[in-house]
Amino acid sequence: MVIALATGLVGLRATPAVATSPADQVAADRAALERAVAEYETAQTASTEIDARIAAATAELDRAVAAEAQCQARLSARVVSMYRTGDADTLSILLTSDTIQDLVARIDLLERVSRQTAENLRDLKDARAAATAAAEELLPLQAEQARALEDLAAQVDASRAEFAASEAELREYEARVAAAAAAARARTTAPAGPPQGLTGTGEWQVGVASHYGINFTGRGANGEPIGPYTMMVAHKTLPFGTLIEFEYNGKRAVAKVADRGPYTPGRDFDLGPGVVRVLGFNGVHEVRYRIVSQ
Repeated sequence: MVIALATGLVGLRATPAVATSPADQVAADRAALERAVAEYETAQTASTEIDARIAAATAELDRAVAAEAQCQARLSARVVSMYRTGDADTLSILLTSDTIQDLVARIDLLERVSRQTAENLRDLKDARAAATAAAEELLPLQAEQARALEDLAAQVDASRAEFAASEAELREYEARVAAAAAAARARTTAPAGPPQGLTGTGEWQVGVASHYGINFTGRGANGEPIGPYTMMVAHKTLPFGTLIEFEYNGKRAVAKVADRGPYTPGRDFDLGPGVVRVLGFNGVHEVRYRIVSQ
């Protein structure tokens, strides 16, 4: 035992002490800083790509809703014209012809009017289908955007905590993160603001909204699950599956009616957790909205 103990003590004296030099520490800190910035830039790039896809889908939604409004206006004008001129009774138009030539001319006119009306109806159907498709494309994109924004914020918070002991590194990290965010915003084309003056299904209106908790989980009255990123909304009477676009403080989000409520007087909508995240919504406020598809 004495021999073993003596050998151990000699071994301990022979083992050099491990010390980290200032140069080694600086190199390690610099590597950590570069790694954190690279991770942020990767997350920012992913978020920017989602933003670009959302901007494209939002622009397509605006075009489809505008086209739908134009088709509705043309059909409304046709109905008004038929009422004012009394040409709704096709048989009476044909029977009041004075000559064969007049009869042929009236039949040709009616055929052309009928073809135009049929084209307008087809255009309206196509525009509604396009608006619905664009809105449904936005639902998963905006849920993905909400997740990406939270991941980005978590990445920044973790890195700030890591560099909290070194003010110089923290300042450099925040400056580089701010520069990366500014560059990403410059590369992203912001979606156009809500178009004005639309009529029919896509007309913008004003309502009062409250909201679910951002971490709410459960099931809507339609039986579908609701989670922290679900792009849904509650309304007292609109059919389940109705697609509604909301606008608040310059941000826009599409949601699907999946629950009933709110039942507090003076409130029209309860915005789901995903919608809350995308809009940056909190409290009870007026929002702009338009019904995209029922």
